[in-house]
Amino acid sequence: MTKLQINTQALKDFEKRLNKVLKAMPTVMGEAALNHFQENITKRQGLAMNGSLQRFQNRLFERSKPGNNILNNTGNMLDSIKIIRRSQNQVDVGIRSTEIPYAEIHQQGGKIPVTDKMRKFFWAQYYQHVSGSSRNSRGRNKRSSTSASSDASFWKAMALKRKNATINIPKRQFMAVTPDLEKTILRAIQTEINHII
Repeated sequence: MTKLQINTQALKDFEKRLNKVLKAMPTVMGEAALNHFQENITKRQGLAMNGSLQRFQNRLFERSKPGNNILNNTGNMLDSIKIIRRSQNQVDVGIRSTEIPYAEIHQQGGKIPVTDKMRKFFWAQYYQHVSGSSRNSRGRNKRSSTSASSDASFWKAMALKRKNATINIPKRQFMAVTPDLEKTILRAIQTEINHII
């Protein structure tokens, strides 16, 4: 018969490290999700799903220069993605609607009413493109002139929308629990386990 001595101190140390891992998991998962969602906006410009990418639909006024970092002009929405709540067995990552009210319309799609403030913006864009069109028509770049003229027409049409008109905002979902996100979280958990244990 062979007697084996159990090192109780080693077991206690391992239990402490294991508890440390378990306590860290909500934060690790939340930060992995937060980074993943931010990368959907900045790097992927769409939602990664099952190894393929569902790209964001371009804005209507980006016909001449598509792909101008949709959803990330100012960085406000990107910076507002946060870990909102965490407990022992759950973590909530998202954007508070009070902080960035337009995030939900991008996430789900829908219609928004045209306001007077928007009309002022549309007119400002129209005048900017009209002046750009006339400058280019005197220069060599005829293609830019046509593009600027086309953009000016678009902005004028937007500014002249009737009262109570709405604009359809396409769904540009950037936050979702997908298999790609789950893989990202599992990698982050594995890294954390390897680091602590």
